[in-house]
Amino acid sequence: MACTPSNRLKLTPSNSPYLPHPVRTPHRGRPSTDPRLSLKRVVGTTCASPTGFDTVNSSFAYIAGGAVVVVDVAGVEYTQRFYRARPSALPVYSTPSLSYSPSTPTQIPKANDSRNRVSLRESTYSSHDWADTHTSSKTWTSRERIKAATCLALSREGRFLAVGETGYTPRVLIFSLEDNSSDTPLVSISEHGFGVKAVAWSPDSKYLASIGDAVDGFLYIWKIDPKTGAAKLFQQNRCTSFIRGMIWVGSNLVTLGVRHIKVWRIEEGQSIPPPKQKFIGDPTTTPQPHQKTLRGRNVILKKMIEATFSCAAAIDDTKAIICSETGDVCLFDDTDQQMKLTNVLESGFLTTCVTIRGNVVYLGGKSGDLVTLDLASFVACSPDCIRTNLGSFSGLFAMGFLESNMITVDAKRTIHVWGLDDVPEQLDFKSPPIPIPGLQDPVLGVESIKRPNAPGADFYSWSGSGQVILWDVDGKITSSFQVPLDDAALEDEPDLVNQLTLVRATEGGRFFVTGDKLGIVKIIEFSTLECVTSMKAHASDCQFITTYEDKSKFVIATCGRDRTAQLFHKLASGEFEHFQTLEFSARVVQVLVPLADKVITCSLDRTLQIHDLVTKEDDPDSMAAIPSKTFPLKASPSSMTMSPDGKSLFVSVVDRTVCSFDLENGKPANTFKCTDETGIDSVVLDSLTSRPATEKEPAFLLGISNTDKSIRIYDAQTGSFLDREWGHTESINGIALIEGEDNKRNVVSVGSDGTIMIWEMDLQDPSWGCASREPSPIKDGSTLSRPTLRRVLSKAELAEFQRPSPSTGRRSPPRLTKRRSIFNLSSAASLKTPVPPLQTGSSLSIAEDTPTRRPSGDRSCASPPASPRTRVKRRPSLPALNSSKTKSNSNLRAFGSLNMATEQACRTLRAYRKKLASSDPISQDVLAELDQELRLTAIALGDRATRSKAMSDMMLNGLLDQYSEKLVAMLDEKLRLNYRSISDLEPDSPGKRPSSSGAGSSNGST
Repeated sequence: MACTPSNRLKLTPSNSPYLPHPVRTPHRGRPSTDPRLSLKRVVGTTCASPTGFDTVNSSFAYIAGGAVVVVDVAGVEYTQRFYRARPSALPVYSTPSLSYSPSTPTQIPKANDSRNRVSLRESTYSSHDWADTHTSSKTWTSRERIKAATCLALSREGRFLAVGETGYTPRVLIFSLEDNSSDTPLVSISEHGFGVKAVAWSPDSKYLASIGDAVDGFLYIWKIDPKTGAAKLFQQNRCTSFIRGMIWVGSNLVTLGVRHIKVWRIEEGQSIPPPKQKFIGDPTTTPQPHQKTLRGRNVILKKMIEATFSCAAAIDDTKAIICSETGDVCLFDDTDQQMKLTNVLESGFLTTCVTIRGNVVYLGGKSGDLVTLDLASFVACSPDCIRTNLGSFSGLFAMGFLESNMITVDAKRTIHVWGLDDVPEQLDFKSPPIPIPGLQDPVLGVESIKRPNAPGADFYSWSGSGQVILWDVDGKITSSFQVPLDDAALEDEPDLVNQLTLVRATEGGRFFVTGDKLGIVKIIEFSTLECVTSMKAHASDCQFITTYEDKSKFVIATCGRDRTAQLFHKLASGEFEHFQTLEFSARVVQVLVPLADKVITCSLDRTLQIHDLVTKEDDPDSMAAIPSKTFPLKASPSSMTMSPDGKSLFVSVVDRTVCSFDLENGKPANTFKCTDETGIDSVVLDSLTSRPATEKEPAFLLGISNTDKSIRIYDAQTGSFLDREWGHTESINGIALIEGEDNKRNVVSVGSDGTIMIWEMDLQDPSWGCASREPSPIKDGSTLSRPTLRRVLSKAELAEFQRPSPSTGRRSPPRLTKRRSIFNLSSAASLKTPVPPLQTGSSLSIAEDTPTRRPSGDRSCASPPASPRTRVKRRPSLPALNSSKTKSNSNLRAFGSLNMATEQACRTLRAYRKKLASSDPISQDVLAELDQELRLTAIALGDRATRSKAMSDMMLNGLLDQYSEKLVAMLDEKLRLNYRSISDLEPDSPGKRPSSSGAGSSNGST
């Protein structure tokens, strides 16, 4: 049976030592080489513990979703830099493999598979080797793209940044702080399989420690090159406790967590000098030193055996402060390696962070308390070491000191930069701090607002608590207000809490239309922040709100979960009136009012409805929506948007496609799959936004995908992929496109992780205006550029042409159109490839079975028809068809004879030629071995013919010539196809499928 070539890409790298060829995308369209989206600003943070925050010199860093923000403070001004790595980012330096790993390569395992996971301790291939394979494309699976930064650490001299991740295939990334915002790490370490809990630099920056969570259970010590930042595994050990923090105390590492404090001793290995040569010319081999296991000892906790230790700070090379969640402040002393833990005092609040500045210790708590301790009294174990309580904050998650500032991260996810007094022990609380705004609650949506407007904002966001914040494009708050929410007093749902779900602003930001979870729609005037109108529009959640405003009309349309769409308009008197309810058979997903006379809705019953807005001639305040058209959809819609010209509509459906409809004739104009640059993985798009084409950029579609938490851009005309970016670690709740001056565009995305990310979009291409906008390239019309003509007739087609006979004998009857019986069909199918006799043309059978033949589509026309009389007298059977072979060679069935082996070799070669038509890869070593065996077989056949006169010289020469030429040509073709891109293969090409041998053509006539 012929094999059908597959277009699937293999995601598992092979063990071949040869370099693979780059994979070309099968997706049509111009490939995107440069990123079209670049991260400009991050608002908010996901830091909730000291492991996600660090300070050094005049800079501090904190985690924000999947990125790390490094802030440089200079007086009252600050600048931000952003460091993140794409899931497929290749590092500058690869992590080398260990010398004592096994010699046989192992198959790369699935991530998070602890049973089959192969680490650097066991694999012969480094991360750079795997990166060179075709699996280093920008996508593997959707799960692998979702990563979150969980911890970070800054080196003491301020040169390197280490970031730990969690998610699918987490990494430890090392960035250089000498660069500005970077997407390329120096080192990427993928040893941890279940998330990185903490990272820490040694005081001299020679070592980096990384520890995974309790499921991962590994602690690694990496030796860092101080010049380049390259990392090499130095020591390791198991650590299966629940870790909350990790610090360096001198040259020792201390881990702390749930009922756990442990000290790990790092020992520098002794270098082995190279051996001397015994004789001249002997190679010198330097033995690799054996890796020592990281030694660790548990600290005796005594009465604090049930404590959970949350934070720590090193005092010197032998002492440290360790605090528990319940408020215990302990002194750890490791003088002369005699580990001792002393409970000095109780702070009286839940301690979350601790830091030291000069001779003062600062303790911060979850309740917002900030207490100072005298360091000298604390080291002397005096319980009266508490100095002052500096006041209450909004809960402290982390804090640290710069050269002239103190940084705090509170429970509202807001970062404050405080000034310091001239006295080292005091803080300057009189001057207001520099706020870096954050968001405590998840951001449920974002929308752009056109300038000029009253608040002077570029976009606004809202949260479930009812807070609406207006921002400029630099991430600064321009204004904010609170939407009053009604209490949910429902008997059937007593635990229901009302939330703000949607906010829409009118032109210029004069009115804000809001909808909540109870289905209440409110219209708020921004100048007075008063609620103008409040209406119970829906029985439950308000799903979507849209507005349309011109000089004569002001229309508001809403849809909810109650299968209705509500229409409102503004009267001439200035009041808002509800004028119609549109009912549907399924829940309405979205409603649009793109024009003054159109209302478009899409619902889950796979339909797209268009209504015409009409008014009475004598009463312009009387309006109604009349059904006009209904378009069917292939699947349930998720989002829709109008094209800029207003003539077509883009609809995203749940089958991961985007369809465009012509509103004039109601026909679908184009449909494309929402794939990535490889054309393999597809996603469902939401929050669609379209923009027209210009002289230097194409028309594009902007959307978000919660399948892989990405922001995507597609060509609106061809559907080709343009770019995508990641950054949010939880669901993306909205996206907005901001049109700035000089055709500058910014994209704002918000997520449930409480972060707002502002991206710069650059789609300009100087060659766009000159190049053709057709999806296919312009073809050259010259004869030289055309493909070579090929039309090889099969044996069945040649049988239709009868040779002129010199005799005028009796002709066979004409061909009958009667259908064959089941017996004849089954027998003809079983005798698809007969073996012709050796005397009549063995070389002909080799030429007939080559893959250059196309099989005939009609099996019944494989041979000239037989007369009815012959068909009645004789029935085709295996013994009858093979009678000539058995008569001429009576001893072929002898077991183990040379003739039997020859027949088996012929059958094997025929089957092998058919296998060559498939797309399975062949190793170059196997092909070389096959070529050698074929040449040796040809030489042996020549020697056999010389010794034996049974075979004529002419037959032997013909057999060998055709055998060698055809098979060598097929092997060359297979080698060319093996290194050719999979996307260039044409599975249905007639030149790459084997042909049948026309069974039964010689036995059907008398």
